[in-house]
Amino acid sequence: MSVAYDDRDHSYNHGPYTIADLDRMPRDARYELVNGWILMSPWPSIRHDHVVRALRSFFERAIASADADFYVNGPLDVFTVAGIRVPDVGIVDGAAARLSLQRDERAYQGLDVQLVVEVISRESGSERTDRYEKPNEYAASGISHYWIVDLEPKVNITLYSLLPAHGVYRRVDRVFAGTVLKVDDPLPIEFDPGVLLDLG
Repeated sequence: MSVAYDDRDHSYNHGPYTIADLDRMPRDARYELVNGWILMSPWPSIRHDHVVRALRSFFERAIASADADFYVNGPLDVFTVAGIRVPDVGIVDGAAARLSLQRDERAYQGLDVQLVVEVISRESGSERTDRYEKPNEYAASGISHYWIVDLEPKVNITLYSLLPAHGVYRRVDRVFAGTVLKVDDPLPIEFDPGVLLDLG
């Protein structure tokens, strides 16, 4: 569940908050900066973390197979039109990732991020954010692709692609466990979403 940070018992200011305030937050949870407010998300579940790790592994193999110049990580700090968001997984243009590393930048620029993925935690405060708020911010920030991974009632992935002229996403597909997700953009990726919960 995402909640706005309450600093009444601390020496921080009372908002609007800045990146400097965000960087002073304790490391006990994930924090995002959205329209001057710091939002906190408790640490995700074991299933959530397992899926994130599996996705990173799939993406890393796909990048290696395609000999593509991309960097994958997750969670990943990304500048958006509203501040800083932390998607569960992201794929960044390789040259931009190297430049960000060289410059020791705080987060990646939205335009340099090719794909972000959010893994839904059902009936949490973050579910609505992941389904409705983040897509608008990610699209407005120029992120080309957005995926939502839902683990209930069975694993499925909804894929969105940016319509640059309109600054919004269009839904491309929804792929359930037992069928094969196959895309060519931002790079060739092919797998059954059901394997995201395998332990093998």
